[in-house]
Amino acid sequence: MTLSPDDIVTLTEVLVTIMGVAVTWAVYHGSDRAELPGDATVPDPHEVDDAMPDTRGRTL
Repeated sequence: MTLSPDDIVTLTEVLVTIMGVAVTWAVYHGSDRAELPGDATVPDPHEVDDAMPDTRGRTL
């Protein structure tokens, strides 16, 4: 079975659209739990710092 040039273009458009949706979902999935600037609490200065701070959900 041979695809015509129009079929190849249509198939490419569909695949690129699906990939774009997948990448967008991967980027934003779970972003509602991310710590945003200004959301961090100020720690008590009399407490000892954590040796291994929890960095899950943080982004640069």
